[in-house]
Amino acid sequence: MTKLSAIESLLKAHKDMKPVIKDSTNPHFKNSYASLGAVIDATSTVFRDNGFVVMQPCGRDELGAYVETRLLHTTGESFSSKVYLVLDKQNMQGLGSAITYARRYGLLGMANLEAEDDDGNEASKPSTKIPDNKKPITYDALTGLPNKKSEPAF
Repeated sequence: MTKLSAIESLLKAHKDMKPVIKDSTNPHFKNSYASLGAVIDATSTVFRDNGFVVMQPCGRDELGAYVETRLLHTTGESFSSKVYLVLDKQNMQGLGSAITYARRYGLLGMANLEAEDDDGNEASKPSTKIPDNKKPITYDALTGLPNKKSEPAF
């Protein structure tokens, strides 16, 4: 049996990945998302079966504190990626939340899995829709009258 290189094993692992199940609910936004546990459940067996061990140590460099996701392969080769921490609260709960978030997204990235939800952060973004009373007025090139639509007249 030929031993696969780390990149061949990673390609096989990515091919074998299953979707991450949304198993948690954000009570503030009332939406569901995939927890760190769900991401670990979706990836750990596939990585292990393809000769990888996953490590997620924390560290700090000139850019700040981070969680590094490392995939170490039986060949000795490895892959890594860093997710820098942004604390919502300056206490241990804020640190724990930031670490969990970074571990989840670091692992999703290494597994080449799409995050199905972002804990409701998408829902908290301001609307990009321009209110009717703030849209620029455009004018008909032939009549000089305001257009009924809010699209440019060119």
